[in-house]
Amino acid sequence: MRSKLLLFTICLLSINSYSQLSKIDGVNTFLLRNSGPILDKNKDVDGYFFYYVIDKLKKGDNEFAIQILDKNLNEVAKKTYIDNKNTFLMKSSFNNQALMFAMANYKEKKIDLLLFDKQANQNKTISIPLNQKEVDYFGHINNRNGGDYNFLFPVEDKGFIFSKVQDNKKIGYSLKYIPTDGGKAWEFNSPADSKEILLINPIEINNKFIVAVESALPSAISRKVTLRTKIIDASTGKLIFELENNKNDKPRLISNAFVGDNDSIILMGEYFKEGDNIFDDKSLGLFAQVMDMNGKIVKESYTTWVGDVSKIAKTSKSFIDDKGYVFFHNIVKTNSGDFYAIGEYYKKSVSAGGTALKILSGGGGSATKISISDAVVFKFDPDFKLISIKDFKKTVSSVPSISDFASPQLNAHALKSFGYFDYEYTQIDKANDRFYACFFDYEKIKGSKSKRAFKAVIYDEGEFSEDKIYLTENDKEFKLMPAKIGNVMMLEYDKKAKSINIHLEKINIK
Repeated sequence: MRSKLLLFTICLLSINSYSQLSKIDGVNTFLLRNSGPILDKNKDVDGYFFYYVIDKLKKGDNEFAIQILDKNLNEVAKKTYIDNKNTFLMKSSFNNQALMFAMANYKEKKIDLLLFDKQANQNKTISIPLNQKEVDYFGHINNRNGGDYNFLFPVEDKGFIFSKVQDNKKIGYSLKYIPTDGGKAWEFNSPADSKEILLINPIEINNKFIVAVESALPSAISRKVTLRTKIIDASTGKLIFELENNKNDKPRLISNAFVGDNDSIILMGEYFKEGDNIFDDKSLGLFAQVMDMNGKIVKESYTTWVGDVSKIAKTSKSFIDDKGYVFFHNIVKTNSGDFYAIGEYYKKSVSAGGTALKILSGGGGSATKISISDAVVFKFDPDFKLISIKDFKKTVSSVPSISDFASPQLNAHALKSFGYFDYEYTQIDKANDRFYACFFDYEKIKGSKSKRAFKAVIYDEGEFSEDKIYLTENDKEFKLMPAKIGNVMMLEYDKKAKSINIHLEKINIK
């Protein structure tokens, strides 16, 4: 979370002969988010892409480069092109077939979606015009989170989804699908004449369907929210079915969705008492809901905080009061059929500094904070009965709440979309029935200087272990990415030397 945008360089405890190095020179301007892994059909890392400015030219233009490396850090391709200096990369994504870059130019009020193949050959460009209100919205989101907000989603082996705010009678949305497999483009839009403010958050996108949670509010200051979970056909953009969750009818906050056996759809999240408002009230626990493609519920499972979770965790008081809520980032199904939900604990509390700032600024800022602590893995059996809970120590970090008035759960969902948790990624090794859940940590060590660390939680043969690589601060910008199975890729941008240094390091299983 806080480590992602801080400046530091690698200080490895040991370097062995396995390490691999590479370097990209002649980099004038580079942002860490303008790089990422290229995955194969099995979602294993097959290489990396980098987008950067080579040179600032005359007449208001820049020379840009797209460079692709294989998984062993060897160069595969490098292509350059010239564009207006006011153009910048908002987001990039890869869908196993193609790379897409969302390029924005607010002065010209447009977003261009650029498509490239794995050899960096450009295919086509889709231009999306914006009005001033839409420009202001995207600008606000970018400024709030340093430009790293996810609105570009890959549809594996098929295309991409671009999620756009729509300036309708109120505020609406548009999901635009751009195919890369020869299929047809489509749009899924909110009603233009809706009397509600409608926003949408895709939480699962695969080559069969899209699960998106729509939030509906009467006004921007309203605390009455209705959540509608929409299941959309990935090939046609047609609505398959919809579930509505409001305070009087199964109030739920869905956080995870994935494909089950026989094309079933599995939804997981938190459930509330009938009549509760998810803006204010505490959830009762976790739920899992299995549905067929017609929207029929096949089975449901409920896990209470007070009874089930507290009993297994052996807490002396209620689990929420003791540990906090859990935000689950990923759910892995192992060969045994068990599910492992990977998350982090968090709590909402009053911030003394935030309260003072709010008073001094005349009401601006946030008086509360979200504290993020240990990593945790919940194990469920194939019927979603909770079996065990395993904690992994991590130093507590805090960020201001998005809203002082919203519940801890809603704040956590907003913070997740802005990338404020310590979780980085999960890499799955299906052949060995193994997974690596990776986090940033900042260890406060008594009697010595605190250390930043890359922390890997490893599941192997039914057991858990941990590995760490320590990092120290310096004048370099730094990013971690998944690598070929069992490794981590470490990227270091040296602004003074105008170079990107890349290093592969093995994750050790104990």
